Amino acid sequence: MPVIGFDMGGTSTDVSRYAGVFEHVFESTVAGITLQSPQLDINTVAAGGGSRLFFQSGLFVVGPESAGANPGPVCYKKGGPLAVTDANLLLGRLLPEHFPRIFGPTEDQPLDADASRKAFEELATTVNDLEHSRGSDKTLSPEELALGFIKVANETMCRPIRALTEAKGHDTSRHVLSVFGGAGGQHACAIARSLGMRRVFIHRYAGILSAYGLALADTVHDMQVPCAKIYEP
Repeated sequence: MPVIGFDMGGTSTDVSRYAGVFEHVFESTVAGITLQSPQLDINTVAAGGGSRLFFQSGLFVVGPESAGANPGPVCYKKGGPLAVTDANLLLGRLLPEHFPRIFGPTEDQPLDADASRKAFEELATTVNDLEHSRGSDKTLSPEELALGFIKVANETMCRPIRALTEAKGHDTSRHVLSVFGGAGGQHACAIARSLGMRRVFIHRYAGILSAYGLALADTVHDMQVPCAKIYEP
């Protein structure tokens, strides 16, 4: 069964497809710059655990700006902005007791779930005030707000997977979703459900799988030299 690689880190998510052979592209465009070089066909979107959360013009927006590692999300207690990690923490998908005490100004404190909740409560007040001014009587809780942002982030990450499968004539539901990266496991089931995938594989070294793979990979040097010459038969 073909595999979709789903690598979600702090600032971005990389997706790829493997069906017995490595798929390559010979030209790609990154940030408006065209690169003509053979490379693995990997699609990247700016959505990760550190992607910032915004409420703009009545819409939930995730990224592309990132909170980074420093100051990081609100829960890092270094004065950072709301991010996807805060939403997962508020929804109980992250357990502070399973993380080392390396946060806060002195880097000896746990993740601060209360700080994340307070930030979402403040944002919920802004969102609800706007909705009430428009005549709506619905009031969103901080948890509903966090889940809304998670859904936006998930849909953003589903798009490159569809580009590698449906856009090329492959049935997405007939793939296994192989999830890794520091934040991948928090979104795996929702991504699979959205794409109709029934099987999710999470490697035992999922959080460090990219580094693990690099350590096992062969070192190869490729060189290209431009040439403009007429060859006579």
